[in-house]
Amino acid sequence: MPESVQEEEFSIHWIEDVLQRVLERDVDEYLLSAGKSPSGSIHVGILRELIISDVIKRRLLDLGKKARTMFVIDDYDPVRSFPPGTSLSLDEWVGIPYSDVPDEFGCCESYGAHYANELIETFPKFGIDPEIVWTSKLYRTDAMIEEVRTCLRETETIREIMIEYVARDFSPEQRAQYVDSMKNWYPASVVCPECGRLQAGAKGSIMPNRITAYDPDTDAASFKCHYCGLEDTRPLSQLRVKLTWRIDWPAKWHLFRVTCEPAGKDHSVKGGSYDTGLEVSRRVFGWEGPVKVPYEWVQIGGRDMTTSEGIVFTPRSWLRIAPASLYRFLMLKTDLQRTINIQPDRIPDLVDQYDRFERTYYALEDADSDRERLARLLYPLCEAQPVREEYVPKLSFKFAVVISQLEELLGHDVVVQRCVEAMKRQFGVESLPDESMSNIEQRLKMALNWVREYGTKRDRVEVPPEVPAATRQTLTDKDKEFLSVMVEALRRGPASDEDIQAAVFEAARSVGLKEKRAFVVMYRLLISRKSGPRLGPFINLLGREWVADRIASVL
Repeated sequence: MPESVQEEEFSIHWIEDVLQRVLERDVDEYLLSAGKSPSGSIHVGILRELIISDVIKRRLLDLGKKARTMFVIDDYDPVRSFPPGTSLSLDEWVGIPYSDVPDEFGCCESYGAHYANELIETFPKFGIDPEIVWTSKLYRTDAMIEEVRTCLRETETIREIMIEYVARDFSPEQRAQYVDSMKNWYPASVVCPECGRLQAGAKGSIMPNRITAYDPDTDAASFKCHYCGLEDTRPLSQLRVKLTWRIDWPAKWHLFRVTCEPAGKDHSVKGGSYDTGLEVSRRVFGWEGPVKVPYEWVQIGGRDMTTSEGIVFTPRSWLRIAPASLYRFLMLKTDLQRTINIQPDRIPDLVDQYDRFERTYYALEDADSDRERLARLLYPLCEAQPVREEYVPKLSFKFAVVISQLEELLGHDVVVQRCVEAMKRQFGVESLPDESMSNIEQRLKMALNWVREYGTKRDRVEVPPEVPAATRQTLTDKDKEFLSVMVEALRRGPASDEDIQAAVFEAARSVGLKEKRAFVVMYRLLISRKSGPRLGPFINLLGREWVADRIASVL
């Protein structure tokens, strides 16, 4: 079952387990890698892979080791399909590398670069700083072409590995067909010099432009383009080539000497592409390959995300509604073998939960010794920047959800001042540091984005400029008696949230009005609904004088 991200369940032992496996490699410099094909907007799930790499790098650095991270953008992959909403024609661009397809928005050098950059620009917010490797550029280097030559020379060995791993669960008949298809198979394809394609056919009917022969003495490769029909033999140095997926991966591992690479369950299943790559590493390149770290997928609202079907929640989308540190927290506290189900409608609860966790780290929240130890270990790994020695007060996200919707009514400066007053009361301080003021602005924006995009009707607060006539007509004489008492109570002077809450009950009892009816009357006057945010704090947000004037307008 997927882990619902609001559950307070921690399985952080995986961090030390992976760290120990990586340390066993005992290399001069540890390299942790991740990668993604930019076939469209890249969903937030890739960050689980990147954060795993980043946190292991951080732990290695803490131990005095040399370590770095790398992110490989597979923009040399050919177009097989376009996600919904793309303006480009699949018939026109199918089979062409993403690096050669134009950016439909005109802001980047290619289609692949556009969607890769959309992801990369969020890295600083998430505390991620990998070296970026573009596969399209990598294949232009002599070093990568030498890896291709190695694979072509070792084609027979690679054929044996492919048969062993790909056909392991085939029926005898399927296996025989596969073995026969591999007799003249080579592990690389050619970008056709005439039409620029790596393959013909779209998803489900793909025919790669595979090399059909290779002479290691002359370094000449023969190929056939299945799209335009070109057949030719040319020196490898004059061709744009690309290794097939299961071989491309281990070739890059070997080239960069990758120490560890996390991978989703689709690649990590027994006998899958990762295991194939490790066998290629051993038998073709003569080394053990990276430490394999499988992880389960990240879901959105209980659904698997997929670019091709347009089920995408991007890192940009996350940053619009929640802090990056919360996302790191959710990824790190959950065991790698558990699916993480992100529920955007739960963001206010999750942010406030993380704020409490942060206060535990600073010993400002009551917690048992186990939770305190957990906070000491995990909190610094959740933050994008080194943690401060002193706690920086944060505005409650739930509070921000309500007050952010009042800016049009009250004005930005008044809203910020209300936030400052609330935080001073909550944290018992007389002033707030600059970082807290900056956080107020960020929280207000995130909360407003959240309520507009994911909030329910109950979360939304709209204060009409005047009390509607229909509401006025519902007021009874007893209601008006109650409201007259409330006006006096509100105008008597400063009052806390609890004082106002109590005043509603007292005013209702003083005139013989049912308490439930009293609250309904107040909410109808303020937001034209029968219920809403807790009334005492809400009246203080609006301002007692303003509320008193509004009540007086109907008396």
